[in-house]
Amino acid sequence: MSKIWNLLHEPEAPANMPSERDDVATIARAVERRHGERQWVYLPVLVYGRTIESEPFHEGTEALRVNAGGGLITLTSPVRCGQRLLLINKVNQKEHECLVVAERSKYLERTAVIICFQEPAADFWSK
Repeated sequence: MSKIWNLLHEPEAPANMPSERDDVATIARAVERRHGERQWVYLPVLVYGRTIESEPFHEGTEALRVNAGGGLITLTSPVRCGQRLLLINKVNQKEHECLVVAERSKYLERTAVIICFQEPAADFWSK
């Protein structure tokens, strides 16, 4: 729980936030360095982070498409590219920090969000 506490109570300094050009570079790197084939799953996860307005949030959701380098989740909370999130796999209770790489389609007040891990973590998605 200390990671969650730290993430929710540690303000993200604007100086540490990537610029818009860095976001494009991050997306390009994430696409180029895919860690394994993507798999369709329906895996429940908890997401902890801060909204665009810097308010702490936690949300239960599901991972939809994953690989060792990250995945696709859906969120109702607003997030931005480059933002740090903490994911908890509700099945195996593993925790892993990730970055928001991109937002995709919005449907029924949910946004598809692509996340990436700084280091590959294939065992995070195991059941």
